[in-house]
Amino acid sequence: MYEKTLYFFTACGYNAGMRGLLFLRKDPLGAVFIIYLFAIGLASLPSGQIGSLLTDDPRMADIAGMAVCRALAAAIMLFLYVQLGFSDAPRRRQGAAAWLSALPALLVALNNAPVIALATGSAVVTAQGTAVLAFALQCLFVAAFEELAFRAIMFPLLLQRFGTGVRARFSAVLLSSALFGMTHLLNLFSGAAVGATVLQVGYSFLIGCMLAVVLMRTGSIALCTFLHAVYNFGGTIVPTLGYGAFADLWNLPTVIITVVLAVFSLVFYAFTALREEERRAGQLCALSAMQKFTLHGALL
Repeated sequence: MYEKTLYFFTACGYNAGMRGLLFLRKDPLGAVFIIYLFAIGLASLPSGQIGSLLTDDPRMADIAGMAVCRALAAAIMLFLYVQLGFSDAPRRRQGAAAWLSALPALLVALNNAPVIALATGSAVVTAQGTAVLAFALQCLFVAAFEELAFRAIMFPLLLQRFGTGVRARFSAVLLSSALFGMTHLLNLFSGAAVGATVLQVGYSFLIGCMLAVVLMRTGSIALCTFLHAVYNFGGTIVPTLGYGAFADLWNLPTVIITVVLAVFSLVFYAFTALREEERRAGQLCALSAMQKFTLHGALL
């Protein structure tokens, strides 16, 4: 009797310390489906209408509305990240080699800016500094929302479901990135051209794969958010806050550099994913002793 009573109160203590949505991790694929639908809903918030309530300037309304909506979405995803218990996962400090593995991704992100076109004057940013700062914040909030949803939550859930072996983590990388890419099909409902949207889905899938490997290697969602924000900022600042013809933005030297970087990064990160230590992937989806105790049915 004494042992049963002690076990009951110990169990209650464990349960009180558990995150509210930890139970969803008993079915990782089901949790991915729920989070994905929730992310689509958040991505569909009427940013244009919200922005028009903040300013009469149409361009600034688009920027401000998107920034507000994505900041809210990122805050909600951060809440879910904590409630699913990922913030409690044990972490090991990564060495310099792990952080250096993010260098190709940084080069890809920086190269997305039309540096040559801006340097030669064939592309120009005409907006004032305030607008540029607001746009940078928008890119940061967009990146934070998407990285929290697809890399910090869905990717570890898929690792938990498939495992952390070579084939399993490749499956998790590909599926989480495919979901990320398909989310951009929502742009069709805002009037985007079909060809441009399909192209965006394709390169978003590749960027998602790259960032998933960076996360697996470094364990830093903040780094993935930074890289994503830099990529978005460089690639969209001229169309949003300036002008430049497509042929000028994608001149021959830029195309050559982009192709070389893309091929190098694809090979590098595929090789990195193959050679990655299983424990690094395992850290992303690891359950603490208390979480295992709960999920294995002792308390639920």
